[in-house]
Amino acid sequence: MGLFDKLKKSVELGAKALGDLAETGAKALNDLAESAGAKESNDVYDFAPSQPQRPAAAASGDSWGDEMPAEENQYNFSGNYVQYFEKVLREEFPAYTVKTDDSDRTRRTVFTLYSGMRKALVVEVMTEFSAAQKLRRQCEAEGTPYLRFYFDHRGWWNTRSYVTRRVRAALR
Repeated sequence: MGLFDKLKKSVELGAKALGDLAETGAKALNDLAESAGAKESNDVYDFAPSQPQRPAAAASGDSWGDEMPAEENQYNFSGNYVQYFEKVLREEFPAYTVKTDDSDRTRRTVFTLYSGMRKALVVEVMTEFSAAQKLRRQCEAEGTPYLRFYFDHRGWWNTRSYVTRRVRAALR
């Protein structure tokens, strides 16, 4: 058995062990709910991993929750997320020049705000499934403010006021 086959076997065993652990945990939680009398005969409890619970969007300006806010946001905007962020940054911060790098749009887009020739802020909009830290660390080393938004985080709307508020705070 070669090294690749051993590695593949180890990954398969690890995946099976994780699946068994999740199944055991879900069963234990269901048993606990049953023994506490919290479960009626027709109720079904799903203890599968899910997104963290966020408060429902109660008012314009809240950028999270299960229901889309009425305020302009990335998802009710008529274009894609790159066009949305470009529009918000250019309209809300007209004193800054906005440079967009969407060469890796499948994973991320980088917006750089300039005040004259000075880099004032770097905004990275990326998939929540990326753990990339290179740009964040580079900005930190340069002393350039950095913000990150996710374009595909369930229940997170990136409302105009939320994006504007965070950018404005980072530019101070």
